[in-house]
Amino acid sequence: MTRFTVLVAEDEPLARAMLVSLLKRDDDMDALIECGDAEQARAALEQRRVDIAFLDIEMPGATGLEIASGLASGAPAVVFVTAFSRYALPAFDVAAVDYVLKPFSDERLFSALERAKMRVRERRLGDLASQMVSVSAALKGAEPAASTYLTRLPYREHDRSLFIRVSDIIVIEAEDYYVLVHTRGGRHLLRVTLSHLETRLDPRAFLRVHRTAIVNIGEVAELRDEGRLVLVLSNGARVPVSRTRRRDVEAILRPNLRRSSAGRA
Repeated sequence: MTRFTVLVAEDEPLARAMLVSLLKRDDDMDALIECGDAEQARAALEQRRVDIAFLDIEMPGATGLEIASGLASGAPAVVFVTAFSRYALPAFDVAAVDYVLKPFSDERLFSALERAKMRVRERRLGDLASQMVSVSAALKGAEPAASTYLTRLPYREHDRSLFIRVSDIIVIEAEDYYVLVHTRGGRHLLRVTLSHLETRLDPRAFLRVHRTAIVNIGEVAELRDEGRLVLVLSNGARVPVSRTRRRDVEAILRPNLRRSSAGRA
């Protein structure tokens, strides 16, 4: 399920409380951020990743239009909620998704919310498509020599091309036609198969332990025999080892763990 972080900027406490109360009814809400003026709204937008922003127009400090015009590319989908119709044209000049006039019905607000959610979903799909192209381009080509194993994985975030350092990866899990890459800094979904990625990672550093998982050998903290072999990783994650791979996995990991223990002693 797609989840959304929503910001509400409204200087009238009762109006803000009503708007927040209505938005909380939506099952797709992940977080709601309340702001009572333009300064709070700007600070929140700088500090948090916000998907949808409901902005009043006339607020202390700055107008909602000024806030929206200062947003960067890939910023939240903006819905203006105001008692004034005269700002409608300027609102769409800053690419607003909708313009809701007070007083409004519940149905009118939820219609605007659905428009905004659709805009965010379209943007996310666009980001994923760009990410797929970047990863595909990076992973194409002949099987690598030892000196050409991947050191970075490309991905897209909004309109930016970014990279995951392979050395920061803890574990990679298969997710249908994607892989979910867990790093020290977060998680990233990439459009590539686990088997293809396995061929591009240095086998001295990465080990396939299950048909759905590749682990960074240096991030394995403990091996546990719980009827089947389970790896405990540096981030606390537990990864089961398939029975067919257990012997090979133990042969590689147990000496590595003994060396690590000796180094700490």
